[in-house]
Amino acid sequence: MTKKAQLRLPAGDAARAPQLVAAYAGVSDLLDVSTSESLQLTTTDGQQLSGHNTICRYIASLSPRRTQLLGDTPETQALIAQWLSYRNTDMLPLTDEQLLHVNSALLLRTYLVGSTVSVADLVLFASLHRAMVNLPLAQTERYCNLFRWFDFLQHTVDSTGIFPRLQFPKPKFRPAPPAPAPAPKAEKGKAAAAGSETSKPAPAPSKAAAPSSKPCAASTAPPMAGAPGSKAAAAPGSKAAAAAGAKALGGAAPANGPASGQHPAASTSQPAEGAPEGKAKKEKKEKKEKPAAAKKEDAEPTVDMLDIRVGQIVKVEQHPNADALYVEDIDLGEDKPRQVVSGLVKFVPKEQMQNRRVVVVTNLKPAKMRDVMSYGMVLCASNAAHDKVDPIIPPEGVPLGEKIVFSGFEGEPEAVLNPKKKIFEKIAPDLATDAIGVANYKGVPFMTSNGPVTSSIPNASVK
Repeated sequence: MTKKAQLRLPAGDAARAPQLVAAYAGVSDLLDVSTSESLQLTTTDGQQLSGHNTICRYIASLSPRRTQLLGDTPETQALIAQWLSYRNTDMLPLTDEQLLHVNSALLLRTYLVGSTVSVADLVLFASLHRAMVNLPLAQTERYCNLFRWFDFLQHTVDSTGIFPRLQFPKPKFRPAPPAPAPAPKAEKGKAAAAGSETSKPAPAPSKAAAPSSKPCAASTAPPMAGAPGSKAAAAPGSKAAAAAGAKALGGAAPANGPASGQHPAASTSQPAEGAPEGKAKKEKKEKKEKPAAAKKEDAEPTVDMLDIRVGQIVKVEQHPNADALYVEDIDLGEDKPRQVVSGLVKFVPKEQMQNRRVVVVTNLKPAKMRDVMSYGMVLCASNAAHDKVDPIIPPEGVPLGEKIVFSGFEGEPEAVLNPKKKIFEKIAPDLATDAIGVANYKGVPFMTSNGPVTSSIPNASVK
């Protein structure tokens, strides 16, 4: 007889997420489920697991669908981890702000991450079930993306009926009004002739021709595609929501003022004959201004200006002239180990530094620290009180010397950073770890060929 893992579930919709994961993953027969005051799982080898996300991920790992559920690339794995973290840290308690955020993230998506169901979808579905039961039907339009996603999942992933099926009103299809019939050629010619004689513009279409139903408004988009964020969502129907929706669809936000190149009073106070000259001057002025704007953007430091690589400490010694400093030799896949000085004596014992895999900024200008040269910097996570500091951790199996990459930031790093420009100092405030310890820059994970860089200190700054 096959030994089963023991799953203990408390009451509540969210606690049934492990059951939903098991059912969809096809591993329900590997679990012995019973009720308890707290959520807990005992594996077949006697290991005790606790924590909502840990248990759901473990159950998914038992499935032949594990790659689909947990992510088939390091990027999708990191995004799934972020959604699970968002569920734990931002959705308890659940508020209107979180509902709007999830609604916004689903604006152009069928699933939260990638093109198929993941653990993130299953866990959030379970967590949102009670809220969806209690949402007034009048809110269907406000949360239309969320309703669409939830209704789709309840018909596709919960075939065993772990959660009661909810009924949602479907919006009626309203076709766009038919295009007006083209004018006869003779009339078209007359109209063109008339148009050349008069400078009056064609009348705007009447409001009656517009469709009667409004599309679902989008709130602020998440910081990375498919990933959760922490900023408040814009109210549906607001200018911010309209701008975010236009941006998500690849368009531009609507202008708040007159058309580009036109003075506010141009349409009433300027004669038509003067318009071309004014327009030409405006275009010349814009051409002169564009290079300056581009130059300003180019000067703004971004993380791809840093050359960050995976290394391993092969030798560590106490600094001869400073009690708080280590002098490390770090193998970065170069001809010889690189010497780096780090202020970690008070935080990490020497024996824990030896042979440790670390992440190093390699293109800082070499600097003398208490008479010893340092040719890089070991990146570390630090809590707000700065009483816990620990080097961030690259995944096992990543080749020494591999460059850390950031999705969406693909420029070439500087050969050597100019210390006068304080490039690292301007980038550092956006380096952090999230609630589950994944190191990131503005929400974009530090990625390697074997997954994201992590840390033992969550919600920390990195420098």
